[in-house]
Order: sequence, then C-alpha cells, then structure tokens
Amino acid sequence: MNKEILLVNVPRTPSSKQVYMESFCEAWMAHGGNHIEPSKWQKYRLLRHLMKFLALLRFSCRKKNRSYVVCSRGAHLLKSSLPYAFSGEIIPMLWDCWPATWNKLERDLRLLKCRICFVTASDVVKALSQRLPEVQFVHIPEGVDTADYQAGKPLTERTIDVYEMGQKHKYFHKKLMDGQLEEHCHFVYNPNNPENGPLRVFNSWETFTSKVADSKIIISFPLSMRNPRMDGDVDTLTIRYWEAMLSRCVIVGHCPQELIDMIGYNPVVEADFVNPCSQIEDILNHIDDYQSQVNHNREVALQHAPWSVRMNTIFQQLSL
Repeated sequence: MNKEILLVNVPRTPSSKQVYMESFCEAWMAHGGNHIEPSKWQKYRLLRHLMKFLALLRFSCRKKNRSYVVCSRGAHLLKSSLPYAFSGEIIPMLWDCWPATWNKLERDLRLLKCRICFVTASDVVKALSQRLPEVQFVHIPEGVDTADYQAGKPLTERTIDVYEMGQKHKYFHKKLMDGQLEEHCHFVYNPNNPENGPLRVFNSWETFTSKVADSKIIISFPLSMRNPRMDGDVDTLTIRYWEAMLSRCVIVGHCPQELIDMIGYNPVVEADFVNPCSQIEDILNHIDDYQSQVNHNREVALQHAPWSVRMNTIFQQLSL
C-alpha cells in the first residue's frame, strides 16, 4: 500500500510578517505535492494543552499509511505536530534549531518516532545525526520565493543608505552609533528589541520588501556572531542574505560558509570592526562601483535561492 504524504499548509495572510514557511508550502504545492489546511483545533488553547498532554503520555492512534510534513521551528515541533501526530507519521521541516533547543527537540523527535527530518542548517544535521542515529536528517538549505523580491533601482538612485536588517550585532552597531553614522547618512535600524525581527521597522511585508529594494547597503551577520550564547557553533545561511542579493543590495557583515559552498564565492563585504563608519562611508562614496557586483549577486540568487530547486531533493527523499 502506498503511503499518503500530506503537507500541513502554512498559508499567507494579510498580517503575515515573514513568509519563510509560507513560501516553502507554496513551492511544495506548485511542485505537485498534496496538502491539507491547518487544523482549527490549534486555535483553542485548552485543546492544544490537552493534545500535548496526551502526546506526552505517548497516546497514539496513527495510521501507518499516512504521513504529514509539518513546518516548525525547532523548539515548537511537538506543538506544531498536533493533532496530526494522532493520525499519521510526522515528517518535520525545521527552521531555527539552535543548540539551546536541542534537548527539547530530541525529546520531541523520539516521542513522535520520526524517521526522517529536514533541517535548514547543515551543522544541526551533523549534531543531531550523532544524537539520534535512528533518524535520517537531511539538509535543505534555506530558500525563498524569488518573486517576493524586487530588483529595485540602480544603487545611486536609492533613498536608504544603510539598513541594519533584523537582529543587530551589538558591538558593530555600537561602533556605528559611536561614529555618528546616522548623522551622515540615511541609516535605518530597529531601535527596539532586536529579537522581534526585521519587520518591526516596517508595518507590512510589502513595505519591508520595497524598502529592502530601496536600500544601498544591508548589514547582516549570522546568529553565531550576533548571539553566540543562543546559536553556539551553528553557522547557517538565513533568508536575509537571499533577500539582500535578490534586491541588489551591497551586503556588509559576514558570510555563512553554507552560502559560499553553495554559490562558489563570498557575496558579502566583510565588516571592518575597527573602523566600520569609515568602511560604510567609503562604500557609499563609491556606490556605483558595486553595481555590477550586486547585479551578479541577483542573477546567482535567482538560480540558487528558490524553494522550487530544493523540492526535487525533498520529493526524492520521500519517494514522491
């Protein structure tokens, strides 16, 4: 009997602030994968707690001929897998599996009796494969829907000089503030809690993508440099690099090795931690010199960034 594999869809809504799971689901469906809409049960807190309690008691009535692909952050796998775990096998597609979540994630993977698990970070695949050799972990690099991102105007015609996207590198940001960078250029950053992500600066997804496409320089560091206590040694590609490359921005910061290995070169201007303001001002004074580089970065990202190019790997692993 052939096993039915269904994706639990994460649909876009007008209030969506980020769409990394949503765009993955859209690519799955465009590739011909079957799906279901999310259960209405998850809207009710009491039912969620009851389902989690039953799951922790190892209550199960799953069907052997059905599997559910569930999108989740590493710390939320069990919650994201309910109520589907009661009627079929769970195949996780995981983001944000930082070392601080590994004990909880290991518990959930054992509880759910997962046999295969897709993860966006290669370092996590290596670490969890050692902890759970009975589970097949597969690295699926972070992707996007390239149609979400605009090429934007030439760099010389853009109105935002520097956009510090997402969580700030505290030391680098302090050096920029101490050097009074925002007095010399149009500098956009999140003045509030950086853990809330890049869209706190703008009030909608559409505004966010249009402002990225209107930025000359994007400052971006991997979490392993921004918050090493949370990330540990996990150095992974995140969507902000694709967003900047597709929007033809000059990226200043540090490039994850995953991205270099994938595309064959470093698209990032490595940050000068000694004189960052001088570095930024020099780039802005010669911004037209970077136009051919950002044009090339966009063409490369159009080839390597789409979720659609990862679907063949996923479908082959699932024998679809």
